[in-house]
Amino acid sequence: MAKPRKPKTNEDQRADNSEAVVRHQKLCLNIDMDKRHVYGYTELEIVVPDNGVVGLHADNLAIERVTVDGEPALFEVFPHYQALDSENRWCGVSSATSAADAAGSVYLSSLERELVPNLLIMCSKSIKSVSEEQGQQNSESGLHSPEEPDQVIVVITSPSSGEICEGELHLAIWSIEPLCWMQNVKLVRVDYWVEKADTGIHFGDNILHTDNQIRRARCWFPCLDDSSQRCCYDLEYTVANNFVAVSNGKLLYQVLSKDGLCKTYVYGLNVPVAARWISLAVAPFEVFPDCYSGLLSYMCLPAYLSKLRHTVGFFHSAFSHYEEYLSASFPFGSYTQVFIFPEMTISSTSSGASLTILSTQVLYDEKVIDQVYI
Repeated sequence: MAKPRKPKTNEDQRADNSEAVVRHQKLCLNIDMDKRHVYGYTELEIVVPDNGVVGLHADNLAIERVTVDGEPALFEVFPHYQALDSENRWCGVSSATSAADAAGSVYLSSLERELVPNLLIMCSKSIKSVSEEQGQQNSESGLHSPEEPDQVIVVITSPSSGEICEGELHLAIWSIEPLCWMQNVKLVRVDYWVEKADTGIHFGDNILHTDNQIRRARCWFPCLDDSSQRCCYDLEYTVANNFVAVSNGKLLYQVLSKDGLCKTYVYGLNVPVAARWISLAVAPFEVFPDCYSGLLSYMCLPAYLSKLRHTVGFFHSAFSHYEEYLSASFPFGSYTQVFIFPEMTISSTSSGASLTILSTQVLYDEKVIDQVYI
């Protein structure tokens, strides 16, 4: 495992990673509720920048191994949160105003540090250096490197005979940016486990849930935790067979292990979203499908099922109303509301792509007494 090291300056690292783009991400996790242990791997299809180094965000995670296109890769990781020199920062505090200024400065500097990727992966040589080496080899052998094409010409044969005949030749020409020919796409896999399940991901009594807030997705899976980085996701969660794992996108299928002790839930999210919108909840949930809409479903612990039925009975009407009002269909293939204990929730509502985690405090019985003041 790589040892933590002192980071470079913020400006240098941000510039190094400015061209990296995540095209697709897959997340496969095993969740042991008894031991409160989360481990697995993530695979990212990434357009690697020219310098060959990709920077990801990964806090409170133990990185076990990194591979690039199936080959072991060098990587370095350093913590975002380091002890601050309080004496230097607070020696100038002489009043409430200066104390507020100093506290604001510390807070802003912490936010700046969070923007910097702290998991650096060596993916390949610089694309430019590879091109230069190839050109040098060609020149030494007397060959000339072909120039990058500005256009691609595709010949389409006659649909009737399958042959290219006079009068039946069709040419389709597309202009292509030269950069597209130089893109260096790699499949990066990171094997890891969660060291501290106290930020971004939380355990309770037979319950696990995430609360990404701002830049907290990185606390339970390596990612480019930036709102400008959006991609589609494949999500797989393996839990004990008496638990339900609910996440974003459409539930594609479930796989029961050969011994019958574990079950894997496989989700597909085909709408590009930022990492902060990926959510997860695991518990022995009861599932209550909506009677009027196949898109909607609700989950809670067994003791709250009766309250859940009364509370969500009207929701399909509100859901349809907003689709009509906005003149737009819901962008995801499904929508799920999950209700957990109020002492487990970090905020009143935790929203993800196609999934919302709420407190059971909003559930009510069949008999509701409205207090009236006279």
